[in-house]
Amino acid sequence: MKLYPWPVVLPIALVTLLALTSPTIAQKVYFGTGGNNAGQPAGIYHADLNEESGKLGNAELAMELEGAGWVTKHPVFDVLYSTGNVNGDASVLAIDVSGSAGKLLNSQGTGGARSCFITTDQTGKILISAQYGGSSVSVFSIHGDGSLDPRCQLIKHGEPSRVHKNQKAAHPHYVAISPDNRFAYVCDLGMDKIVVYEIDHDAAQLKEVSQVSAIAGGGPRHMKFHPDGKFALVLNELTLSVSVFRFDADSGALTMVGTTETLTSAEKALNTFNSASEIRIHPSGKFVYTGNRGHDSISIFQFDSASGDLKRQNVIHMRGAWPRNFNLSPNGHFLLAAGKDTNSVSVFKVDPQTGDLQYQQHSSKFVPGPICVMFD
Repeated sequence: MKLYPWPVVLPIALVTLLALTSPTIAQKVYFGTGGNNAGQPAGIYHADLNEESGKLGNAELAMELEGAGWVTKHPVFDVLYSTGNVNGDASVLAIDVSGSAGKLLNSQGTGGARSCFITTDQTGKILISAQYGGSSVSVFSIHGDGSLDPRCQLIKHGEPSRVHKNQKAAHPHYVAISPDNRFAYVCDLGMDKIVVYEIDHDAAQLKEVSQVSAIAGGGPRHMKFHPDGKFALVLNELTLSVSVFRFDADSGALTMVGTTETLTSAEKALNTFNSASEIRIHPSGKFVYTGNRGHDSISIFQFDSASGDLKRQNVIHMRGAWPRNFNLSPNGHFLLAAGKDTNSVSVFKVDPQTGDLQYQQHSSKFVPGPICVMFD
């Protein structure tokens, strides 16, 4: 958007009207970082994305934090939650981001090793943390100001499947909240299971109600509910595939419909190592995207919301290396792909008709070791 000087001073009433009618197109995006930070401070960075042009501003440090990785936002408050290390302890942190810089509200220990993923329920009453290395899930109650109570519950997961060499122990990796906020679904990569918990929001407790089998040796990593509430899509890290489940909202049950590869055997053979990282569903529900580490690409799928059929239509280079995470802008117009090994975030424009991605020339920005992309 270009700005031009006015030849005369505008009446106050007109200035006020323009302020009220001009759309806000700047969307804040946060980056959790970890590992190689290119000599820059480890922590949480933030930038603005222009949702009309797709221009991404330079990333700035919002808060220096050791062990920062996954970040998530409270659904109501200007409070960000992050994984991190506090005095050597694996912790989750509540951070006030209402100002220009992050302000720590408080932190609580997970009690079960370092967290790889955190999320709130839809009302913002509880925070749930998945500890990959600790084979555990932790639950925290959230205060009225967004700060965290000490851990209310620590759940240890059970026997691993041992199909793959990375499945010698249980590895909770992700927590998906059902559309009606009744259930929490924990993807356990080591167990080849999705463990279903009923949520007691007032007591900040999870009660296991069932376990859903994923494909053997697949390693379920991340899971997203389709916007229509009828399906859930699970990304299998170890086999680089997506399993589609039909979702029963009344019982919370999941029934597998089918599984689709994110890469072909020939594409996998080009790399010494392959691993799936993230799955996102376009707000329209028509397109699905997954990240492929090693191949360093984004796979693009068409989704049939009537049958649950998932069909891969394209795969593109993500213009960086090691796409541990990526995300779609809230309006669905752009995709931001984070290259952990290249300290970069690149912008792609989404074709609203086909879902294909067009790289925006010179859009890549420096972000040190990005491993999470989260929009405000």
